[in-house]
Amino acid sequence: HAIGKGIMVLETQQSSDTTYRVYDFDRVDKTTGQKRELHIQQSIDVTNVPHVDPKLDIKDQKVGNADVRTFVETDFFSVYRWRLEGGEATFTRKAAPYTLVSVLKGQGQIIVNDKSYEIEKGVPFFLPYDVKEWTIKGNLEIIASEPGSKA
Repeated sequence: HAIGKGIMVLETQQSSDTTYRVYDFDRVDKTTGQKRELHIQQSIDVTNVPHVDPKLDIKDQKVGNADVRTFVETDFFSVYRWRLEGGEATFTRKAAPYTLVSVLKGQGQIIVNDKSYEIEKGVPFFLPYDVKEWTIKGNLEIIASEPGSKA
């Protein structure tokens, strides 16, 4: 990957136990001494042509003092932006087994079970299933993602 200085990339993707290798830079498997297997035909078989961009159904809502934007909500995953400019917002877990959170901008606190934790730009964290409710405070822009029911 060639990503420039100061650029943050968050990649949310559908879970899969299959990887097809199309090109491997002529790498050699250390155990066999042979080039690693390529999966050209399998890759062609699962490629959709022409490409069709997915339809995003972006939704905006307020949760407490936070502006919440839903970028995508599918059976496989959901991605949200939480933007808070002062004040606080309390979130309640729906059905997801966990929530992955990345702070894009700002600083503030997250409160879980009456315990406060400092959060700031560049800090990712994980909210496990047993955390059913949390409150964020401060000036923050956050991306949160959760697996869906078919993940």
